[in-house]
Amino acid sequence: MFATPQPARTEDWAPAFRLIFSHLSPEEREQRCANALHLIQQGELDPQSIFVLRGEMGLCGAIVCLPVPGGSALVWPPAAVGPLRDTIEDALVHHATAWLRQRGVKLAQTLLVSDEVALAASLERNGFTAITRLWYMRHDLNVPVHCLDTPARLDYQPFDDGAVFRHTLTRTYENTHDCPEINDVRTIDEVLEGHRAQGVFDPTRWWLALDAGRPVGVLILTEMPENGDWEVAYMGVTPEARRRGFGREILLKALCEARAADAPAVTLSVDARNQPAWNLYRHVGFEPLDQRTVYLAVWR
Repeated sequence: MFATPQPARTEDWAPAFRLIFSHLSPEEREQRCANALHLIQQGELDPQSIFVLRGEMGLCGAIVCLPVPGGSALVWPPAAVGPLRDTIEDALVHHATAWLRQRGVKLAQTLLVSDEVALAASLERNGFTAITRLWYMRHDLNVPVHCLDTPARLDYQPFDDGAVFRHTLTRTYENTHDCPEINDVRTIDEVLEGHRAQGVFDPTRWWLALDAGRPVGVLILTEMPENGDWEVAYMGVTPEARRRGFGREILLKALCEARAADAPAVTLSVDARNQPAWNLYRHVGFEPLDQRTVYLAVWR
């Protein structure tokens, strides 16, 4: 018989991470374990979000489920040992999702590289769905010559957290091809809280784009502290302003701002189903780096 999953004790941390990363080579497993312990020491990973399950022979299962600002959470699939592996994993996922929901989390996601998708079986048995692949892209800030003829029609108003910015941001989500499954799950306050928590929050890098005084889009940039790259945390255009080249103009604004600040590069991610966005990013010089499968659980 197994007890109820419990928060990991300090002495459980390293064994729990070794179990969670047991699918990796010994060298990579120890590296990932060391990185995770470092995140705990830095305060970036709350040890209360690590749950373990113990059996008669000791630690037999572990999972990480980290709430993040904005009513969201990141979940790493559970790992277990022994003949009742599926039962242990299901118990961990059930406990973790209940714990997250008690804390007001409305959506949880897991991002896995191609050779890790088998780890998601327990998540899919317990309410998670593989919704898409997410592409990660990078721009070295050498803007292609063919982009220089883009007309400059837009004005940019600095972020002021007012009703106009919030309304425009909300409208850019209408009929989006980027993870539409999460639309209307969170409040606009939660969405903004999530964006503020990405990288280094600097409101001078948030803009409202206007065409002849009419709001048509939003641009949110953030600096990633680990390498200094800038990230397009969000860029969106309102439905009636699409297919007029405003997306390209806003994206070039992001590249110019990053280049003026001597950022090493600009990164972004895009839903593989969003072909118009993919075409735009490739057109202005973004190169694909990596892709992950997105597993999502939504609790409205």
